[in-house]
Amino acid sequence: MRLIRAELLKARRRRATWVMLIVMLVIMGLIYLVAGAAFQLLGVIEFPAAYALISQFAFGLGGLLALVYAAAFVGADWNWGVVRNVIARGESRTAYLLAKAAALAVMFAIALVLIFLFGIVMTYVTGLIWSVPVVSPLRGRGLQDLADWLVLTYPVILQRAAIGLVVAVLLRSQLAGAVVGVLLYLGEPIIRFTLTLFTFGAVLEDRFMNNFEPGPNQWFQFLPITIGDYVVQGAPGAVNLQNSLEGLLIKPVPVEIGMLAVLIYLLVTIAVGVFFFNRQEIV
Repeated sequence: MRLIRAELLKARRRRATWVMLIVMLVIMGLIYLVAGAAFQLLGVIEFPAAYALISQFAFGLGGLLALVYAAAFVGADWNWGVVRNVIARGESRTAYLLAKAAALAVMFAIALVLIFLFGIVMTYVTGLIWSVPVVSPLRGRGLQDLADWLVLTYPVILQRAAIGLVVAVLLRSQLAGAVVGVLLYLGEPIIRFTLTLFTFGAVLEDRFMNNFEPGPNQWFQFLPITIGDYVVQGAPGAVNLQNSLEGLLIKPVPVEIGMLAVLIYLLVTIAVGVFFFNRQEIV
């Protein structure tokens, strides 16, 4: 707990912590304000469907920023020579890295709640500005819908952030961790789309002309960034991938299996980081 409190104190004093959160909220607010025309076409803003838009910031853009921040938060200790001092004090390398991971988990939990609350507020603000009625989020299942979104989104954010953490540990650099993580984050959807068309290109005509059923799950649906999409689509009001082009060709990964894969990725990624950190020469 002592190490975790120390890491949280360091994070609170770092400018990047507040800059990333503020940038996220500003971008989110601006997009909500200009999206009012789309809300007018719908005629009404309803929950839990409104959470789907908030989630695009929470686990979409938020997942990318979490990955970058985790890489910077961990990798900076090499750039600033902090790791050498910590090890010289006799601290356990495993405890040190796990404390940083735990501190990141606490910060991302707080940020996730703030993003969803801010999104709810902006939903009402946008409805007021564009004269679109907003249905109360307390209707129906009420706060249970919000809880479902938080429970399903949070592990996905942690798993994506862990990628930045472990890359920063392996390369001993915050910049390298962020760059490699961003390339993976942006490149994987392209690979996924290409492999989907390549694998099922021969049966596209049968699918549309003869009501061909979607094919079985494929290995590329379990890539580290992709698998999180299948977890979040299980939330109330989420956009179902079954209705996308990919859903016409391949069966979506069930939410339960997707969540299990996300947790395995998370644990394995942290374990890899700890393994290599314990074997690095700290100079």
